[in-house]
Amino acid sequence: MSLFIQPSIRLFSGSIVLLALLIGACASDTPSSVSVYDSNPDIRPEPFTTFKGRTTIVKAGDNLYSIAFEAGFDTADVARWNNMNQDDTILIGQEIRLYPPNRNSPTFSGAESKTIPANNIVVSTQNLSSPSKWIWPTQGEVISQFSAQHQRNGIHIAGENGTPVSAAAAGRVVYAGSGLIGFGRIIIVKHSEEFLSVYAHNSRIVVNEGDSVQQGQKIAEMGSTDADRVKLHFEIRQFGKPVDPLKLLSAG
Repeated sequence: MSLFIQPSIRLFSGSIVLLALLIGACASDTPSSVSVYDSNPDIRPEPFTTFKGRTTIVKAGDNLYSIAFEAGFDTADVARWNNMNQDDTILIGQEIRLYPPNRNSPTFSGAESKTIPANNIVVSTQNLSSPSKWIWPTQGEVISQFSAQHQRNGIHIAGENGTPVSAAAAGRVVYAGSGLIGFGRIIIVKHSEEFLSVYAHNSRIVVNEGDSVQQGQKIAEMGSTDADRVKLHFEIRQFGKPVDPLKLLSAG
């Protein structure tokens, strides 16, 4: 009986060896160390970017203000790190650095302690640290308060769809659009080199980027874009960092 089984075993073993050789030959055609991205730079993944020290790639609708806002940095810093002015045009696909360059970098301007002024700022010297300088952007109940600990960067004010939203202080619209995930239709107003204000989840925007706005001027209508209900998300940022709006709006 052993004489009958042994050839079968040899045949089975030979089949395994042949299969292994075929698999090995196929595998050798595509070395494991080669990535599809190496042969086609057009489909390489974007650089790792989440804020805090890396880079980001400009997409349609971006400007330095929206990039800095989303990353949580002062626009002046982002401009300086990239050796440009805050209002310079940036191109889709351009890489923006979100960290200070090396001092030895040939593109470093050496102006790390200076603020690069934006063009056409309508309010150059506002003392906005006082609550008397701000007004409420809309009427309604505050349903969510600022909390640095819980990363709530602003307040939520409830209201009806279409309720007017006004500029809390005079300034210039530096971003108006819907390119920031989670904010719906959003407006960013620059009031000085120190302060920005933010108005999100609007149903309608009635101003354009570059427009000068007066305190109390209607800039949008309340809505629920990218939100669970009709509300205004309102922020005040000082040198790029969120501050409690209620401490500045209390006298408004």
